[in-house]
Amino acid sequence: MKKTQKAFLYSVALVLVLISISGSSALAQYKIDSTVQTTFFNPPAPIRQPGEFEPMQGVLIRYPFGITYTVIAEMAENITVTTIVASASEQSTVTSQYASHGVDLDHCTFLIAPTDTYWTRDYGPWFITNGNNEQGVVDFTYNRPRPNDDAIPGAYANDQGLPLYFMPLVHSGGNYMTDGQGIAISTTLTWEENPGYTHDQVNQMVHDYLGITTYHVVPDVNGDYIKHIDCWGKYLSPDTILIRQVPPSNSQYNEIEAAVGYFENQTSCYGTPYHVVRVYTPGGEPYTNSLILNNKVFVPIMGDQWDDDAIQSYQNAMPGYEILGFTGSWVSTDAIHCRAMGITDRYMLYIEHTPLLNQTYNTQGYDVQAKIHPYSGQNFIAGSPVVYYRTSDDQWHALPMQSLGDDQYKATIPPLPGESTVHYYIHAEDESGRSENHPYIGAPNAHTFTISGAPPNSPPEKPEKPIGTPSGKVKTTYTYSTQTTDPDGDNVSYMWDWGDGTTSEWLGPFNSGVTMSVNHSWSTKGTYQIRAKAKDTNGAESNWSDPFSVTMPQNNNYMFSFIENMKLILERWFPRLFLLLIHMRPGA
Repeated sequence: MKKTQKAFLYSVALVLVLISISGSSALAQYKIDSTVQTTFFNPPAPIRQPGEFEPMQGVLIRYPFGITYTVIAEMAENITVTTIVASASEQSTVTSQYASHGVDLDHCTFLIAPTDTYWTRDYGPWFITNGNNEQGVVDFTYNRPRPNDDAIPGAYANDQGLPLYFMPLVHSGGNYMTDGQGIAISTTLTWEENPGYTHDQVNQMVHDYLGITTYHVVPDVNGDYIKHIDCWGKYLSPDTILIRQVPPSNSQYNEIEAAVGYFENQTSCYGTPYHVVRVYTPGGEPYTNSLILNNKVFVPIMGDQWDDDAIQSYQNAMPGYEILGFTGSWVSTDAIHCRAMGITDRYMLYIEHTPLLNQTYNTQGYDVQAKIHPYSGQNFIAGSPVVYYRTSDDQWHALPMQSLGDDQYKATIPPLPGESTVHYYIHAEDESGRSENHPYIGAPNAHTFTISGAPPNSPPEKPEKPIGTPSGKVKTTYTYSTQTTDPDGDNVSYMWDWGDGTTSEWLGPFNSGVTMSVNHSWSTKGTYQIRAKAKDTNGAESNWSDPFSVTMPQNNNYMFSFIENMKLILERWFPRLFLLLIHMRPGA
């Protein structure tokens, strides 16, 4: 039996594991590996297994390679490439090859260990964070008779000084994906390869070792021998799954569409139905067998007419990411994802947040709450964490988050009138130099919700007639001011019409009722009628102000200029001064 091949290495431990599974779940489970000098017990709860789309510090590959130097060089631009080599001599060979192919050696490390194949995804370590807020490695029995490959998780854990936990399941990394929030997906191959366990026992095991609370075990739709989920599906984010698409004439069409229907009717960790996106694979192209490494997505392409469409599918589904296509020795069941294993950032700045759903108008605003934990142990930098939000096409506004204790933080987006659409994301930075967002990519794919039932939004009042220099010299800059108030108290931005055929951009936003000033110069002689209008944060615009006349070049009658300015000032301020004096009179 395949299971006993690895069980032999962990003989005493496996007996205890089997006893625990069948009877006492409280019994400590552990394994002893000849390459690891320490005995490691069950991971302390709570346990979380990060998703592929979370922060990665590196990637694990093996020499001889299954990917090109071009792919490796691209990986090494931003993260650490850890290469498994058989010996120090082989490490020297690879180092020389890396140097000659432009791979950044400063971003390269090596793990010296024997291997059988280059499918590091299938046999590589599974990373978790345990109840001690430390990273650990979960090992399992690799579903192939390749003992050297099977030993790699222990070798990696030993090399990195990480705790190692042996989960007594036969499994493969290509047939497993998780959302990072306790939901995972595999095909029924998992059940077929573990006939000694009931489905409930399998579910309990992935819960105890990986923190999985919902395990979707679904039929394989491809009908091929390997039955790996990464041959036809992929998590792109906690609530988005990519599934291959084929024409109706394809023999697997009904099975694939049934899988789409299944996931569209399942609930994501956000409490919403999954958003299922598609990539067209009429000839069995392995486009779903891609690799996400931080803000880059490595997509296998075949050099055929469907490559551009595949890249576009990823760009549509993952705005803000860099989508990169690479050719290689790909086949429908084996491409980039199979041949490279992301290494989760051991000291990630972790943000956990359930996005706001559509809201009913609330005079108290809209609370954005998140768990934020720096695994580096470093403090947040000043001003972090923060929520950025905007409505319509306005600029982003920052809201510092307040600590609630126990890694919980909150900020409140203010009440917004009208049928507003709000975009927001969470941003945090710590003193280790890490900078993370939720969603991962931040502003380009920000969370969105709409507000209904709000009072109708009112536009700002017409801005006051501008004041400033009524005449002057051409090519000399002068300052002009205006102000307005917004009935809803919204911030406002201003646009200026300079009377010379040009207008400014929207300037602001400014608080309602606050005077704003702007500079302008004219290049030719003439008399110009300048005016301003305002727009609130919901996009409602005011009428143009009354025009103010400016003459270039300046009028030589300086007394006239002085009188004109004084006249404008008195027109604007005398009524207010008069009212103030009335209120200040004795007995008022």
